[in-house]
Formats: sequence, structure tokens, C-alpha cells
Amino acid sequence: MKTIALAFPALLFTALGQGQTAISGVWMLSGPGTESEIRLTVAGDQIRSDYDLLVDDPSLYCTPASVSRIWANPNSRIKIQEQQDSIAISYELFDLRRYIPIGNASLLTSQPSTSNLAGTYFQEMGSSFARYEGGKLIIESRNHAPGYIRTSRGIPQGADTVAIEELLVEDDRLHITHTYSDDELYEQPLVLEYFFRRLDAEDVDIYECTDANYDWFLELNDNNSESK
Repeated sequence: MKTIALAFPALLFTALGQGQTAISGVWMLSGPGTESEIRLTVAGDQIRSDYDLLVDDPSLYCTPASVSRIWANPNSRIKIQEQQDSIAISYELFDLRRYIPIGNASLLTSQPSTSNLAGTYFQEMGSSFARYEGGKLIIESRNHAPGYIRTSRGIPQGADTVAIEELLVEDDRLHITHTYSDDELYEQPLVLEYFFRRLDAEDVDIYECTDANYDWFLELNDNNSESK
């Protein structure tokens, strides 16, 4: 795969000052992670029941289904840059670039925080702001488009979903606790945990997603339809 220089501003701080953590660098998912019990409301369970993986998965169209889906993609590099007043995250998957201001909810806008290299914005990733609490970086996201927290099972997110990501580095391992809350869809918050290993790398690769990348998925769908 080709590589390309990131479009984000240069990293402004390299020391762990100004409330920064040790998360700057390039990371890759280490293991499948864990999730809490999924307790959906009637409305949430209906969305899951209606979900067809071979038709409804946004990945078929190079669209991120949710932030959690992008974090949890195996074998994909993720680059995090802590800056003076913002966090920049580059996801190899779908060439996503996420720009998150540091502050409070007053920084939220109607524009999503994530776009791809072609300049297409994705509301499925929400609008986010970040803050520091002790040694953790906390990212809060709202204003989501409907999507799927777990695309394999159709676990939904909605317009009122609030997502909290807690990032902490211990022993040079990145730990993320991701909490989804939505009274319309969930009887209790859904909590996901991921671990990432640090890579000796400077950038992410370019993905260059096209619908054709998923021909195998569409062929599987056709085969299943023919067998019905």
C-alpha cells in the first residue's frame, strides 16, 4: 500500500506537558477486546432484528458504521497526535481523519469531526470534543447519524446516542474504554474495551477504499440469495 504525509498540523508538543498523556504515536489493535452485556430496548432490538449484514453494513460502501467499529478494526494502523488545543486521529481504515478540539461541549457543532482524505464528512462518527482528567484523555461524541456499534450483529447507535472514549496508556499499551448511552436504544450503557500495541512507525497507510473492495461480500450475498 502507498503512504502519504498526514494533512494535520505538526505536533506541537512532544513532552508530557499541558495535561498531555503518552498516547501520541501509531497504534494497532491487540486482541478482540471485551464488551458488557447488551441490553436493548424494544426499539433497539427491532433495529437489530431488521439488520441484514450482507445488505446493511455501511462498510460495503466505504462508510464508517461508528467510531467503535473503526477502533476495533484488526490489522489497521491508527495514528494519534496530541496538539496544544486539539487531538488529531488518523485511521487507516477508509482513510479517516478525525479532528477533535480540547475543551467542553460548547465546541460541538453540527459538522462531524471526521472526514476522509477526499473531504467527505461522516456523521456516523459524531461530533466530538476532548478533555483531560488525570492521566486520561476523555473524548465525548454526540450528534451521531444512525449506525452500528457492532456491524456483525447490528447493534445500533442513533441520533441521541452519546459516546465516551477514555484513553489511557499503561506500560506502553493503549487502553480504551468506550461507553455508549442512549435511553431509546439501551436499557443500560454498553461498555466496550480495547487494547492497542504501539508500532515503530510514523504514519498510517493509505486504504483507498472503493465499493469494489467488497466484491467478496457481495458475491457471498448473491450466493446466499440463490440458495434461499
